[in-house]
Amino acid sequence: MRTKNSFINIIVSFLSYGTIMVCSFVTRRIFASVLGLEIVGIESGFLYVVSMLAIVELGLGFGIVYKLYQPIAEKNWCQVSSILCFLKKCYYVIAAVIMILGAVCSYFVAMPIKEDFSKLWLMQIFMLYVLDVVASYLYSHKRAMFIADQKNYINNTTHIVVQLTLFASQIAILKIFGSFEMYLISKIIFRLTENMVISYKFNKKYSYINLKTKVPMPEIEKKDLFKNMKALLCHKVSGFGATTVSSLIIMYFISLRENGIYGNYMLVVTGLNTITNEVFNGILASFGNLLNTESREKVYKNFNILYFVNFLMYSFIVSGFLCISAPFVTLWTGEGSSFGLATTVSIAGYLYVYGIRQSVTMAKVVAGIYDPDKYMAILGAFVTFAVSLVLAKPLGIIGVMIGNIVGIMSISYWVQAYLVYDGVFKKNVKPYHMKFILYTSLTLFYAVLSYSVCEFFKNKTLVLENLSEFISKIGVPISSSFHVSEILFYLAVSMIIPNTLNLILFYKTSEFKEIIKIIKSLMRKISPIN
Repeated sequence: MRTKNSFINIIVSFLSYGTIMVCSFVTRRIFASVLGLEIVGIESGFLYVVSMLAIVELGLGFGIVYKLYQPIAEKNWCQVSSILCFLKKCYYVIAAVIMILGAVCSYFVAMPIKEDFSKLWLMQIFMLYVLDVVASYLYSHKRAMFIADQKNYINNTTHIVVQLTLFASQIAILKIFGSFEMYLISKIIFRLTENMVISYKFNKKYSYINLKTKVPMPEIEKKDLFKNMKALLCHKVSGFGATTVSSLIIMYFISLRENGIYGNYMLVVTGLNTITNEVFNGILASFGNLLNTESREKVYKNFNILYFVNFLMYSFIVSGFLCISAPFVTLWTGEGSSFGLATTVSIAGYLYVYGIRQSVTMAKVVAGIYDPDKYMAILGAFVTFAVSLVLAKPLGIIGVMIGNIVGIMSISYWVQAYLVYDGVFKKNVKPYHMKFILYTSLTLFYAVLSYSVCEFFKNKTLVLENLSEFISKIGVPISSSFHVSEILFYLAVSMIIPNTLNLILFYKTSEFKEIIKIIKSLMRKISPIN
């Protein structure tokens, strides 16, 4: 049942977030063409600042989901009810605090912007982003139940339907009215709609859970939760290095236009990380159940499989990003809106060091290990900020990305792995580092080889020109057909090289055999013949 639920969650997550990512790119292109790159830069900066305000949440959702695993496994619905009621009250307080902080911050966020925009207008726009975040906390306690009960696909299917409707509405608003304000208001309205749908589904599925219970959450559970929340505050601060701090440094020390282009690239990076992260979110509840019901050796064996899957995904993703990002961004947002090779490499490096740790981060979250490395997380954030700030002027965005990579690799990488191996598996962490060296070396080799092959064929323009001519005949505008042909050809190269070499190198390993075994088992379960 654990494997089946994980599989359903993963498939739904892939389909939903893949579709949403494609729609986001379409909407973003129209947004940039109608409102301009400077407005894109404002949006990117404000989004990151608002995400910083969400620090008030302190990772409460993660902490509560962790607390729900055991009572759900034991079918202790009374305890589940008391935990969810506590979470509901906390989220109402959090929403109120964020609203107040947002109103105060709106002035200070708008003032430093050098470009010629009305400060009052900027403050109003910022408050619309704040309202969207506040709206997201309504019924979050009900979302948490679906996640903890291995039913996150219910959240995701609801999200994709609402988001697709939102994208259609936003495109119409941009095309007809060209209004930034209406664009943001529609987002708030659909956020509230999604919340109401989630609430309805929760009430229907979990009618036996009493959200009006007067039974308090056990004091020992509260104490442990608040301890974890204090630690999660530190981790939240650390997480701002690659998002809020980076964007603000670029916006205030480089330019809004560069921040707009950076925001476009980071939308791609965030989209890729979100899709892969949803794979691990789909497994998260099942892994939590495994951790509470099976032996340590079985948990460790499953972790190694997940680490291998983590590598398989990012060896292909990083190669593809390096090859495809420039022609894709050019096709998406127009000529002159893409970065050069050096900047692209630095972003690809950040994409890898962030993504390859998703398996160990998942194990750490599931085990509820938040407190031991809380101060190291703060130190990592400081390193990220310091290096990014020092290198921003001489190196531009490359310096900012180097700061993010150094921040992760100097602190988070080492500490997280040690805590999981020592605290969860009771094993020496050396095998993790050896695999990281192997996986990183192979990913680097695949990326360089894939890029070299793409460059070779780019210079042999006859291949791409013939493909471009064919594409133009099936309805793609001539002005876009060459970039489309580049993207399709480079995508094929970056898929074939890493995945073929991984198959050759690893098909005899226990992890690969176990993955094949799981896939065959799932295919038998979902086969129509059965």
